[in-house]
Amino acid sequence: MLESQRALFALPEGLSYLDCAYMSPIPKAAIEAGARGAAVKAAPWKMTIHSYYDEAEEARSLAAATIGAQPGDIAVIGATSYGMATAAKNVPVAPGSLIVMMENEHPSHRYVWYELAADGGAEVRIVPKPEDGDWTQAMVAAIAGAEAPVAVVAGTLLHWFEGAAVDIRALAAATRAAGAALVIDGTQWVGAVPFDVTEIRPDFLSFATYKFLLGPYRLAFLYAAPRWQAEGRPLEHHAWHRINGDAPDFYVETVPGFKPGARRFDMGQRSDFAVLPVAIESLKLVNRLGVPAIHERIAMLNDRVWERAIGGRLVDRIDPQRVPHIAILDMQDRLRDGAAAALRAAGVHVTMRGPKMRVSPHVYNELADIDRLFDVLSAYAR
Repeated sequence: MLESQRALFALPEGLSYLDCAYMSPIPKAAIEAGARGAAVKAAPWKMTIHSYYDEAEEARSLAAATIGAQPGDIAVIGATSYGMATAAKNVPVAPGSLIVMMENEHPSHRYVWYELAADGGAEVRIVPKPEDGDWTQAMVAAIAGAEAPVAVVAGTLLHWFEGAAVDIRALAAATRAAGAALVIDGTQWVGAVPFDVTEIRPDFLSFATYKFLLGPYRLAFLYAAPRWQAEGRPLEHHAWHRINGDAPDFYVETVPGFKPGARRFDMGQRSDFAVLPVAIESLKLVNRLGVPAIHERIAMLNDRVWERAIGGRLVDRIDPQRVPHIAILDMQDRLRDGAAAALRAAGVHVTMRGPKMRVSPHVYNELADIDRLFDVLSAYAR
């Protein structure tokens, strides 16, 4: 099994950071790359046309490798929401059709579909949280049993808030059977869960880098299926995603075509000289370690989370719908007040939402981090 990679990160001694699903740290190599990148703007006279292309293409290739895609399948964008807005501009939604999504879906994967439905005379069909927690069956049943044509399924591998798994293969199959477009938010799992777009075949998959890809904030990538690479409409227009956009006289051409593949969806000013180097170093690390090996280590750490939670009587059982890379523990009233403050004081970082605690380790964590978390909590158990 992959060993702890803590030495590659600037984590202080005694700190247990278990909140990757909120925001990951970046590796030391990425910190150094960011400093070099920021210095580029200090000497713009040294820049060439390659400054606008080389790093964007390297980042595109590295991001593609994390999901089994080819570089040309990937657009460089600013956020998950940008990718969702791009998808919403392209997928066909007829009047009277349905857009299906889970209850309490993430805002970046929610509001755009309400706007699209309102503009096109369609309806957003919310699938309520199932009593047994089986989101897969609930979503598949909603798609198969819909009384109107389903135009879009807003999908993902897990419910971002509940931490419950969704069988993306089953969801993709149901979506295709309905003749609908599958648009996926991968921000909460790309980099931590092995995934192959050639198997699932979504229309679009948008994912940010600042969580399990160990990258910077304000950068994301968008996978677009071959159909949309050929006929898709971008959100914005600029020289960098156009044929001959790198030519000295690019401004002379009035209607140049788009560059090949998903590059037509690249955001303007995609060549962020400070942000892209950070992402490149982070993605290099993810690809060097390998997503399957990362997944195995994170799953092992989360197994210890559930083991300690059950042993400390903070939960009754392991959630049968849980995902391997994030543990969300519903402790109900089993903790006394003050536990969250005590964790912060002890240098243990998780997300607390009422009675629920989300624990999300990564390769920089060790079993000692998990044990430190529950050693603190044990003093507050009822």
